[in-house]
Amino acid sequence: MLTPIPLLTVKSPRARSSTRAETRQANLLAGLVFVLGLCIGVAIVVSLDWVRASQRQQKLTETAAAHGAQVQQLVDRSLSITYAMATVLRQNPRDIAGLERLTNELLPLYLGVDNLQLAPGGVVRKVFPVTAHQGPVGHDLLNDPLSKEEAELTLVTHDLHIAVPAQLRQGQPGFVGRYPVFLTDKQGRQTFWGFVSAVVLLDTMKSFAQFDQLKQQGLAYHLWRSHPITGEPQTLLRSAEPLTKVKVTASIGVPRGRWQLTVSPMEPDSLFSSTRLATWLMVVLVAMAAGALTRSMLLRPVELAQMVRRRTRALESANLSLERQATHDSLTGLGNRALLEHDLNRNIEHVCHAKEQFAVLLLDLDDFKSINDSLGHRAGDAMLQAVAQSLGRCVRSADAVYRLGGDEFVVVLNQLSDAVLAGVIARKILAEVALPHLIQEQEIQLTTSIGVVIHPQDAEDAESLLSLADVAMYRAKKSGRNQMAFFSPALDHAAQTRLQLVDQLREAIKTEAFELHYQVKVDIASGQTVGAEALLRWRHPVHGLIPPTEFIPLAEETGLIVPIGEWALRTACMTAESWHQSLGTPLTVAVNLSAKQFQDAALLEKVRTALLHSGLPAQLLELEITESMMMRKPDEAAATMRALRQLGVHLAVDDFGTGYSSLGYLSRFPIQCLKIDRSFVQNVPDSDADSTIARSIVSLGKSLGLTVVAEGVETQSQLDFLRVHGCHIAQGYLLGRPLEAARFIEQLRKQEAAVE
Repeated sequence: MLTPIPLLTVKSPRARSSTRAETRQANLLAGLVFVLGLCIGVAIVVSLDWVRASQRQQKLTETAAAHGAQVQQLVDRSLSITYAMATVLRQNPRDIAGLERLTNELLPLYLGVDNLQLAPGGVVRKVFPVTAHQGPVGHDLLNDPLSKEEAELTLVTHDLHIAVPAQLRQGQPGFVGRYPVFLTDKQGRQTFWGFVSAVVLLDTMKSFAQFDQLKQQGLAYHLWRSHPITGEPQTLLRSAEPLTKVKVTASIGVPRGRWQLTVSPMEPDSLFSSTRLATWLMVVLVAMAAGALTRSMLLRPVELAQMVRRRTRALESANLSLERQATHDSLTGLGNRALLEHDLNRNIEHVCHAKEQFAVLLLDLDDFKSINDSLGHRAGDAMLQAVAQSLGRCVRSADAVYRLGGDEFVVVLNQLSDAVLAGVIARKILAEVALPHLIQEQEIQLTTSIGVVIHPQDAEDAESLLSLADVAMYRAKKSGRNQMAFFSPALDHAAQTRLQLVDQLREAIKTEAFELHYQVKVDIASGQTVGAEALLRWRHPVHGLIPPTEFIPLAEETGLIVPIGEWALRTACMTAESWHQSLGTPLTVAVNLSAKQFQDAALLEKVRTALLHSGLPAQLLELEITESMMMRKPDEAAATMRALRQLGVHLAVDDFGTGYSSLGYLSRFPIQCLKIDRSFVQNVPDSDADSTIARSIVSLGKSLGLTVVAEGVETQSQLDFLRVHGCHIAQGYLLGRPLEAARFIEQLRKQEAAVE
C-alpha cells in the first residue's frame, strides 16, 4: 500500500507581506503608545510635583497665617490698654494717683505689656509699674530725632500708632504703641494732652507667637514692616537661617498699618532627589509595559469585546450615579430622607420575622445657626461634613447614618441586642461631635442633642418612629443641650403640654394677660429710692401667676418674646410716667431687652413710640442689655446702642462679669451703667474671690464714669460692703421684693410719709 505523502503548506508572498505589514503596524502603534505613555507619565510626574509644591505652599500659607494671627492677637490685646487709659484720662486727667492704682489693676489683664508710659506734652513723666525700668522718664518724644517723625504722625492721625523696631531705653528691643490723648473743653475745642504708650518686648512677642516652633518644623521666618513715612522695610524678628526662594508672606493687620510675616523652608527642594529618580524610572517602565501590552492586544481580535464592556460599564455607572443622587445627600454623601424611609420600612419588615429590635437616633445640632450667621454658609457646610465624618466613626458596620436636611441627622442602629447599647453609642456620638473641629483655620466647638426611640417597643411604623424621636430630642435639648434622651410616654405628654403652652402664650399676648412687678432700686449713700426694675409675670387663667423662668425660654425659642417685650416696654413707660405725675419725683424704670428684641430692626421705632405715647422723659427709661448680646456682633450692637442714646434713653450692661468683654470694647459702647451680677454679690464679704471681683467692677465703673448697680442684695453685710467700696445703687430682697404697680406706689407713699 502506498503511503500518501503530505503536502507542505507554504504561505504565499502576499500572505507573508500582509503579516509583516500587520507586524510593522503593531510595532509602530506600540512605539506610539510607548511615546504617548512616556508623555503621560511626564505629565503625571510634573502634575504630582505641582501638587506637592501647592500642598507645601498651602502648608506654608497656613503656618504663616496661624503665627501671624498670634502676632495680631498679641498686638491687639496688649495695645488695647491704651484706649482704656485714654478714656480714663479724658475723665480726670489730673488724678495721676488714681490712674496709677487703676493701671496696677489693669496691667496683669493685658498679656505682653512690659510697661505703660504717660507723656504729657510729649515728654515721658510716668512709667508703670513703678518697679519697671525708669530710663524713659524725661524722654522728649517730639524733639528726639529717633522718635519725632512717628510721634508727629501719631498727632496728625489722632490714632494709635506703632513705632518699631526700637532699642528701648531699658536695653531690650521692642515696639511701642503710642496713643495721642486730646482733651475737649466746654467749647468743643480739642487740645493735645500727651501720649499714652504701651511697651511690648520683641522677646515676649517671639514667645507668644511660638516662633521657635518654626525652626523645629524646618522653617525660616522674617517678621517685618514698611516704615510708615519712608517706606523702607524694617525687621522686627528673623530667624538665624536665611529665607529660600520658596516662601509665602502673611499680612498682619495692626493699628494704622500692616506687618508682614514671611516663612520659607530652610532647605530648598532638590531637583535630583532619590524619590524623583525612582519616579522617572517607574514612568519609563510603565510606558514600556504599555507599549508591549498594546502590541499584544493589536494581534488579538478583542477590540469588539472591549468596546462592549466599556459601554456596559458606562451605562451601569450612569445608572448608579442617578440612583445615588436620588437617595443621597449631595453635601455629606449620606443617605437622605427618601433612603431613610425606604430602609426603615425594610428594617421593620425584617425584624417582624426575625424577632429583633433596632434603634433610631435623631440628632439636632445645637445653635448651628450661629455658625452660619458668624462665619458664613461655606463654614456651615464644612461643619456639616465634619459632623457626618464624626458620626461615621461612632457607628458599627451594620448601622447607617442619614442626613434629613438642615442640621438634622439620623442614625439607625441595626441588630440591637440591648437598648442599653443605643445609649452607649449615643453618648459616644455626643463626645465625638463636641470635639473641636478645624473650620476655615478656626477651632469651632459644637454640641448636639439626641432623641432615641426603639422599635418595636416605642413605635411600629417609620413615621411614628421619627415623630417620637423628635419628641425625645426636644426633651434632650430642653435639658441643657449636649444631652441624649430616650422616648417615654411621659415625653409625648410633655410635647403635647408644650404645644398647649405655646397656644396659651399666643392667647395671652392677644388678651395682654401679663403683669409687671417692680423691684425698688435705692441709692446706697442716701438711702433714697431712685427707680425700679420692671419684672415680667404671666397671669395664667388656671395656674395663676407664672414666673418668667417657666415661660420666657419658650417665648425666646418661638419668637413670641418680641411682642411680649414690646408690651412690657409700653406698660413700664406708662407706669413710670404715672409715678412721675402722682409723686412729683422722677424715678427711672429699667426694662430688660431680650436678644431677639435687640436684633429687631424695628426696636428704635418701638422705643420712640412707647416714650411718645406714655409721655415719659427719655432719660427716665433705662434699657438693660447683657454682655453676650453686645459681644455677638459688636459693630452692629454699638450702632444700635448709639441710636438708642440719641433718643436720650439710658443703657445698662446687665449681669456684668458673667460674659466676655475686653475693656477696649467696653469703652466703645455708649453705656451709662454697670450691673454687678447677683452671683458675685451673694457671697461677699465672706468670699475673697467674689469680694475682689466686686471691688474691681466698682473701681472700673467709677473710673469710666459709669453708675454701678449691685443686684441680689439680701443681707446687711452685703449692703455695708458695697457702701464701703463706693457702689452707687443696690436692689434686692433686703431693700424690697418685686411688687405690683399699685402696691409699689403705695409703698413709696408710705416711705415719703415716714420721712416727713
